[in-house]
Amino acid sequence: MWKHFSAIVLTVSLQAPALPGVATLTLVQRGTGPLHFSNPMMKLSGTIRPTQGNRLDLIVITVGDVPIDAEIRRFALLSADGRAFEPIAAGGGPDLIFPIDSLELGREMGQILPSDAEIMMKRTSSTSVTLGADAGAPLAFVFQLPERTGTRALRLPGGAELLLPQ
Repeated sequence: MWKHFSAIVLTVSLQAPALPGVATLTLVQRGTGPLHFSNPMMKLSGTIRPTQGNRLDLIVITVGDVPIDAEIRRFALLSADGRAFEPIAAGGGPDLIFPIDSLELGREMGQILPSDAEIMMKRTSSTSVTLGADAGAPLAFVFQLPERTGTRALRLPGGAELLLPQ
């Protein structure tokens, strides 16, 4: 799937130290090309493209010992200069992303992952989507930000931060 993600600037696969019970950072990819998505259950597929001058950052974490149930905007990519960027897509892994704006009011989208963990996203208002994930579930987030913006960390619900490689 990532063959369409051209001009990859940086690809890092890592196992950052876990925050007890919270999450572990497992993958960071940055690029200026489009990302394909597909959700056969909802009969929806397409491409996420960054707007001109922007890039897409894919951040994958593994949920720790405690399940997550939070507003999706509580996950934020923090820039080196302190700005926070909200996710534009999320899912149970890099090949299972789903554009958050595509989720209609009152609808939910779930994924049962190969590990038998489940994730669920539900739009509760025009501006709010809740995300639930079982302990141990992988979670992927896509963020759009200006191409030359440096990033520092992924902020998790509750305020914990996972530092990103420089």
